[in-house]
Amino acid sequence: MLREVKNKDTERLIDLINNVDTGYEIDDFDEIQKNAMKFIVFEEDKIKGFAYASVSIDDVQERLADMKIYVEPQSRRQGVGTALYHQLIKLIEKEKVDYLAAYIRVDKMNPESFCKKLGLDKWWGSSELYYRGPGFPDEGMTFVQYEDKYFDRYVKVVQECYYPINKSNDIKPYLATNESVKRYQLNNKKNVYLALDRDQIIASVTTGNGTVENLMVSPAYQGKGFGKKALQFSINKILSQGCEELRICYMEGNNHAENLYYSLGFKFLQNTHVYRRFFS
Repeated sequence: MLREVKNKDTERLIDLINNVDTGYEIDDFDEIQKNAMKFIVFEEDKIKGFAYASVSIDDVQERLADMKIYVEPQSRRQGVGTALYHQLIKLIEKEKVDYLAAYIRVDKMNPESFCKKLGLDKWWGSSELYYRGPGFPDEGMTFVQYEDKYFDRYVKVVQECYYPINKSNDIKPYLATNESVKRYQLNNKKNVYLALDRDQIIASVTTGNGTVENLMVSPAYQGKGFGKKALQFSINKILSQGCEELRICYMEGNNHAENLYYSLGFKFLQNTHVYRRFFS
């Protein structure tokens, strides 16, 4: 039986998330409830699965529906996920969305046949790695904290570094806008660090809460080891703040980044594929 979520379901749904995602960070259930447009449960003698969707406007002003489906392991291949999906699609179509995106951790399951059956095509993939180890020796490369006087030069580096991978993965806008850079790369300016060659940006990296983000080397300076030095700087910075483990993500197909991360001691954590479906 498909039905909407009730307050009494909360504890059981959290248990189901833990059961499905063992070994991973668990989605914040309060955030799920706050952001979900629709939230439905599949229940017979017990809750076998649940799903939710939220609608937002992306950076090119298209209406995007994000979907997440959880099915307990013992109930897979019994039509539970399919039933939840089709029920959500009926609700999503009423919202006049342009496309649907579904994020699936593929290192725990192979969703390809399931997604194809539902009319979803693979969009892009991303791997997440973790590092637990010592810091690195200081290699004499100076990094300064970002200031707004660098904004135009910073935007140029973002555009040069991200355009090829955005284009190849059809992630719009291919060429980052000032607004998107402010929203994504500079949403935590105090943790953005730059290496400079006079008035030119050599490299940049952001130290998050236990994460390395937006590691970039200007094309004019690539192939000279600056990416490695920027990564070592960020690792040392995060470790000095008391973190014992840090994480980094990269897009599928970015072999240079993958080789760099593994060479410094990062290890595999998880792999996520994003599937999507367009609505006419």
